[in-house]
Amino acid sequence: MALYKEPSADLKRKYPIYLQIGLLLSLGLTILAFTVSLPEGDDVQVYSDQTEVIELEEIPPTQEYVPPPPPPPAPPPPQEVPDEVEVEDDVIEEIDLDLNEAPPPPPRTPPPPPKAAPPPPPTAAPPPPPPPEPEPTEPEIFEVAEVQPELIGGLADLQSRVEYPEFARRAGVEGQVVVQFVVDERGNVVDPVVLRSPNDLLAEAALKAVRDSKFKPGQQRGRPVKVRFAVPVTFRLR
Repeated sequence: MALYKEPSADLKRKYPIYLQIGLLLSLGLTILAFTVSLPEGDDVQVYSDQTEVIELEEIPPTQEYVPPPPPPPAPPPPQEVPDEVEVEDDVIEEIDLDLNEAPPPPPRTPPPPPKAAPPPPPTAAPPPPPPPEPEPTEPEIFEVAEVQPELIGGLADLQSRVEYPEFARRAGVEGQVVVQFVVDERGNVVDPVVLRSPNDLLAEAALKAVRDSKFKPGQQRGRPVKVRFAVPVTFRLR
């Protein structure tokens, strides 16, 4: 079912009329405000509750004026110097020159210094010292020579000279002692040492017998040389 407003209740129909009336009233009030003048005797006073704050600026005191120092005095005017200067007669002395007077002798020149003696001829340098004599080197000890040393009398003669220690005999000690030494060029025994021994007493007896032995020296290329040699010494109880 559709609803319809009454023409008298529709306000939008009268809106343009109300707008025109409002505009006319506003225009009339504006014209009236500019045309109406206020009475001259009335003063219009405007009061303000705000307090104006005035700041005081400190101005430094002015310095006392000091006048500038006076300018230096002007230099004196230059003095005029006359072009001609009079010279007194007393100042000039007469100098008489005798033309016949002989001139002074020329100064003597000193004699030339004596010549230095020539340096002596260089002496011959001393001959260099002779080279040091080479130190005698020990003859080489051969382990094996072309001709080995030979024990004079053989091992039998060596064994016959061995003294059996009495204490070792009583203790029943026996065995073989190996003694090593060097046979020199004259067949002597040098530096004997024991390589193997069953007892110290037997070793001392073997060394004594070897030291008393004599050898034919070994040879290398037909000349006697030192050869290292070793012999066994046997100790046996009978």
